Amino acid sequence: MGLPLKIKKVESQEIWDFKFTVTMVLFYFFVLYPGIQLFFRGHPWMPQYVYLLFFTVILLYVLGIKKNPLNQSGFSIQHIGNHLMIGVISGGLIVVALPLLDGLILVSGLDKHELFSVNQRGAQGGENLHPLYILGQILLVPLLKQFFFTGGVFQSLSRKYNSILAVYGAAAIFTLAHFKLNLGLFILGLITAFLFQLTGTLYASILFHASCSLAGLLLLHVYPRLTTLLVFLF
Repeated sequence: MGLPLKIKKVESQEIWDFKFTVTMVLFYFFVLYPGIQLFFRGHPWMPQYVYLLFFTVILLYVLGIKKNPLNQSGFSIQHIGNHLMIGVISGGLIVVALPLLDGLILVSGLDKHELFSVNQRGAQGGENLHPLYILGQILLVPLLKQFFFTGGVFQSLSRKYNSILAVYGAAAIFTLAHFKLNLGLFILGLITAFLFQLTGTLYASILFHASCSLAGLLLLHVYPRLTTLLVFLF
């Protein structure tokens, strides 16, 4: 019996060379981050925008120096439907799991427990998120981060080392780049690198990341009591 969805891989092309990748990663950790902490310490909302600006500059630079920029940057249209479907299915499982888990809590009666009721009451502030913020978190952030960390860092590592070491190395760098030892970030980095390894494009990785971002917003503002169950990810 065959798989319901056969994965069709595109032979990926190098986005940038290993030396450039190392330079950008070192710049990120030892120049950009200290600079943000030094100059934007009093503006807690600024760091994220500076990081996104950095990723955008790298994206535009890479696209500008390539002869076939989209194909060589993880956006080949070959098998695009297949890869989009893989991203939708893998990411959709994350999003669908939230109402299922919340329903399980209700059916089991655990919603009456103090732990769950406190979370339900205590995590509701911030429901009125700006639509542009939501779109940025779900669309722009996954696109830019996946281009840099999966399309750039992971692909460079995979051409230098074996695939298993590259997947774990890219996931570790992705986690450390957020300056937060977070199991959820590490798992996200692992899965997105693995999806790129399977498909050769960034579509599935971006969609999975976007789904996780959506799930994170839903977790905080729609299903806050689930944080009791999923606290180990944060």
